[in-house]
Amino acid sequence: MYKKVVAVLAMIFAMLFVSIGAFAASPAVQEVEAQIAQIGTVTRENRSAVENALSAYNELDDASKAEVSNYEILVEAQQILGIKDALAKLEVEYDKVDNDYTITSPSNLKELESGSCIMPTICIYENSEKPEMVVLYNYVGDKFVWTDAIAVRTEENRYTYEKGAFIYKKTDRATIPSGKVKCVEIVCITAAQFDFELLRDALSSKETIIRFTGHEPITGDRAEYDYVLTPQNRQSITDVLHTYDLMCSVSSDVMRKALA
Repeated sequence: MYKKVVAVLAMIFAMLFVSIGAFAASPAVQEVEAQIAQIGTVTRENRSAVENALSAYNELDDASKAEVSNYEILVEAQQILGIKDALAKLEVEYDKVDNDYTITSPSNLKELESGSCIMPTICIYENSEKPEMVVLYNYVGDKFVWTDAIAVRTEENRYTYEKGAFIYKKTDRATIPSGKVKCVEIVCITAAQFDFELLRDALSSKETIIRFTGHEPITGDRAEYDYVLTPQNRQSITDVLHTYDLMCSVSSDVMRKALA
């Protein structure tokens, strides 16, 4: 009889354990949820809070991971931190009046010393759900080219822009960071699928050449200038595209939190 009672009690305890486990998270899960709840506002300075919570979450088995009720907070924290890390390499200008952001690479100013550069720029306007991008093709030299066309030659492809594709063009003399006065021409293009494909192709090619072609307004004489994409310019384009891709992959709310 004693053995039967013990067996019944053991069965009851086993049933209770299963029942409780079905309704309450295990201590390990509760600990992970507590760590996630403590993340708070995500900054690069409190990176350890995000990393520790992620590490604790990754130690759980698949069944326990599914029980973590605030996992979405951890996902969002990782997204915000990733964008903040990418932005740390760039120059972010915020316009308080228009409530918009202009984001590009600070190394482009150094590139202007060597003559020219391609300058992809992220634009986020007040009501933007997603980032937008414009691409600036900058010529700097001793003579004006009077650019009315641009050709980009990669290893396998040739891309062209005619004057009608320019949404903005500026031709002027300007003082570059070294203090020298140069002829500067800036051509701005709104980035679409064609432009993103061009930039990625340019980055993957061993050599990419950008040709600025124009005609002197009075004489009509043709002028041209070839710029070979430099390692520094490649890196600046890479950094901006990476940030743009990260922003496009998240919600508008997450993007705004990363910019804050």
